[in-house]
Amino acid sequence: MSNNRIYRLTVTAILAALALALSFLEGLLPPLPVPGARLGLANLAVMFALAELSIPCAAGITAVKAIFALLRGPIACLMSAAGGVMALLAMSLVYRVCRRQLSFIGVGVLGAAAHNIGQLVVSLMLLGSAMWYYAPLLLLMAVPTGVVTGLVLNVTYPHLRHFS
Repeated sequence: MSNNRIYRLTVTAILAALALALSFLEGLLPPLPVPGARLGLANLAVMFALAELSIPCAAGITAVKAIFALLRGPIACLMSAAGGVMALLAMSLVYRVCRRQLSFIGVGVLGAAAHNIGQLVVSLMLLGSAMWYYAPLLLLMAVPTGVVTGLVLNVTYPHLRHFS
């Protein structure tokens, strides 16, 4: 294994641990006005990995987040995995195609919306069509939550790049 691979694996592991810590800390915050909506602070690690490492590294962090969600139960794991995969696909596509036109705020909003869509798909399969009525409210929450995560990464990214 080359030093570069070891380094990328180490940074990915640190980012995965950071994602878990941020997820835990976010659970201590007061709930958002929309039931089930969260800020998505753990997504900061995925977005940073997309920018500095690679899609496979970001996918590894997404997988660790989904496995960690098993502590809250199998449905939470399924929701985390579906949302995480959708967010990862959307963010990696837009980041690679529109890197110069979008800041992390745009990537964060798109990632939050895609995450919510992934979770809505699972909810629709589990609970039926009643979830369609909840979709607009949940997708609307993607804007402020994505802006918050994007702003945080816009501010911290120049400082974090020195460590990657």
